[in-house]
Amino acid sequence: MDRPTTEVLLPVSGIKALIYTYYLRGEKKEIEAIMLGSAEFEQDEAGTPRLKKVDATYRTKMEDRGVLLAIKKLVDKEGKELELNVETLDQLPAEDFDTLQKSLPGKQPKKK
Repeated sequence: MDRPTTEVLLPVSGIKALIYTYYLRGEKKEIEAIMLGSAEFEQDEAGTPRLKKVDATYRTKMEDRGVLLAIKKLVDKEGKELELNVETLDQLPAEDFDTLQKSLPGKQPKKK
């Protein structure tokens, strides 16, 4: 399925990001599964489930996966397509990553 995209220019690096305008249902489920998989539960004597522990890195993992699934491609100033992975995201200036996050599907302001 070919989805519509929008082009976003990252302000510090000058990288062009082609961002899908919406997530597929399976992608949303994949992102949500990161949070659900981070929690571990146990039952007390009465059989009531209680939260035992949470992997506190789930939010960062969800952010990374959400950005990676939303990007169709990244192209640097020289026209070279960049590899889409967490390492590439981690090497972006913080302001560029913030711009990507604000451009994710569902993050755009509603049109009047």
